[in-house]
Amino acid sequence: CDNLAQSQRKKHFTIGINDDVTYTSLDFDPNFSSESKGVVRAMFYGLGSDGTVGANKNSIKIIGEETDNYAQGYFVYDSKKSGSMTVSHLRFGKEPIRSTYLIDQANFIGCHHWGFLERIDVLKAATPGAILLLNSPYDADRVWENLPLKVQQQIIDKQLKLYVINANQVARESGMGGRINTIMQVCFFALAGVLPQEEAIAKIKQAIEKTYGKKGAEVVRMNLQAVDNTLDNLHKVDIPQTPNSCTDAINRVSTPNSAPKFVQEVLGKIMIWEGDDLPVSSLPADGIFPVGTAKWEKRNVAEEIPVWEADVCVQCGKCVMVCPHSAIRAKAYQVDELVKAPETFKSINAKDKDFANQKFTIQVAPEDCTGCAICVEVCPAKNKAEPLRKAINMAQQLPLREQEQKNWDFFLSLPNPDRRQLKLNQIRQQQLQEPLFEFSGACAGCGETPYLKLLTQLFGDRAVIANATGCSSIYGGNLPTTPWTTNAQGRGPAWSN
Repeated sequence: CDNLAQSQRKKHFTIGINDDVTYTSLDFDPNFSSESKGVVRAMFYGLGSDGTVGANKNSIKIIGEETDNYAQGYFVYDSKKSGSMTVSHLRFGKEPIRSTYLIDQANFIGCHHWGFLERIDVLKAATPGAILLLNSPYDADRVWENLPLKVQQQIIDKQLKLYVINANQVARESGMGGRINTIMQVCFFALAGVLPQEEAIAKIKQAIEKTYGKKGAEVVRMNLQAVDNTLDNLHKVDIPQTPNSCTDAINRVSTPNSAPKFVQEVLGKIMIWEGDDLPVSSLPADGIFPVGTAKWEKRNVAEEIPVWEADVCVQCGKCVMVCPHSAIRAKAYQVDELVKAPETFKSINAKDKDFANQKFTIQVAPEDCTGCAICVEVCPAKNKAEPLRKAINMAQQLPLREQEQKNWDFFLSLPNPDRRQLKLNQIRQQQLQEPLFEFSGACAGCGETPYLKLLTQLFGDRAVIANATGCSSIYGGNLPTTPWTTNAQGRGPAWSN
């Protein structure tokens, strides 16, 4: 209407784009809504491959077919193979739904991965009095104190109702690994009240048998067991009147000051799902984006990460070689390099005679690891006193994250070996080479990316890669970040799809 009232009207215009280059955009009210108050609007933030999208599609089918409600579902996710954020937008109500756009005012928020609270403004769309369902690694009596301060303040200001469940624990106990979809689905139906609880659970079980029947009776049984174990683990959290967070986690994993300006101001915004707010002028006119940017993502998708046991290690390099994301690495270096090492940084005397009098370290990038545990499977070293203890063992990520990130940063500052002095036909020496392919968007445990990493270790500073479209183009050349990187001299693979 404002545009129509102008004497010089814009005949061609955009809405929702901040066009500060050709000035085609019109101002709009982001809080405007024409939706009926009786419509339930639910948003679910899931982790790619955890089953959230599939469960929500089943939920919409159940609501649309088994009740007299109209139902609608939109699903948003990027092209990462797994481990990225997915957002499900579900609407249902007694009247026809004609809202052909994503939800921006939700009265139900489901956050299925704790790490999202540290990176994304999950509660931005929450309306006053909305329900927040949180998959939490903390018990109900400890979850509040571990929430980021900003999240606590939003919960108080918006008077949200907070419910928590350790869905990952329920999934593990039911034999489902990281698939928490049916668990969170049961919680949603229990809290949303769209169907009587017993009826909703019966419909969910029917959907499970239909959806997973082809995968075998055991898969169906595990899902049904997870459903039965869910509600006993769902708890309501009492909300204090003032925030009292014991963590400074909010924005802690956003791009650090050491990141290039373009990463901080442009890619960083896209990483936290605020890319739609970027002005047109911030984007490169020639379409060129920098390489080596995956290291700034710090996705924190792993529940568990590998921990190196130096006294058990035989220094074979196998764990480093099989890591799909270059998140575990080895270095041999002079002892005087340890002068400024953090207190928890681990090192041991190098066993290879070619590195006599040097120290050896295997270090994990805690925020980049995806928790696939392939390094543990391939490790040949065992402790004779404790046969189940290897040189690499999995442990909970959260208690280790801060100290291991400091150790990782120090590890990167250690000098890389002169590749001309390495015996490249021996894995234990070859894997000391710096990879120029790191932290890709490939699935946890990917079988392709270790070969690409090895390729860049051997020939990366002079490689020319003609890529064929497939998984390799998605995890290797997809915005906003790229895993292909360069060495200290600025040399790296030349890649084209």
